[in-house]
Amino acid sequence: MGPALQSPPSPPPEASPTRLQRARATWDRVPGQVRLLTGFLVLFAVAFSATVLPLITSTGGKVRAEVAGSVPSSAVAGQQAFLDLAIDNTSGSIIHPLCLAISFDTPVTVRQVVFQGLDSVPFGDGRACGGDLSGQETVSLRVVLVPHQAGTLHLRLVPAEGAQEIGPAVERSVSVAAR
Repeated sequence: MGPALQSPPSPPPEASPTRLQRARATWDRVPGQVRLLTGFLVLFAVAFSATVLPLITSTGGKVRAEVAGSVPSSAVAGQQAFLDLAIDNTSGSIIHPLCLAISFDTPVTVRQVVFQGLDSVPFGDGRACGGDLSGQETVSLRVVLVPHQAGTLHLRLVPAEGAQEIGPAVERSVSVAAR
């Protein structure tokens, strides 16, 4: 038999570019200044998402607060005594409504509770409530009370969100003298 007609071997078919190669080619055609600006915008978006968005969207978990301040060591029956206090929101959540629960072991009249030196709120059912407190903020309070009898007055101060206690109790004793 004679030589057979054969066609020369065909070159291997070229692989079509992948999506990544096409995207890279498109990116390379973009001017350098635009690429730099795009990089900064992406960096800003990532930084914003990582730091600010969790603060806006998170509930902060369990609500916690603490009471601190000065309680007088002595008072006089029938005369006003002043408690200068602060409530510190130690959580990341908003406390709504912010309350101060106070209990006494002897008869006492709470005349006034003032939040931030501005808002005088009523005291009833063992608590005074005044607005909201954002996470990691502190509010000052002034409690004006009048003990009715001589002896030792034991008081218990607790931060609350409505009727729910949300922090450790602070217990103090005040020596009340007769008039």
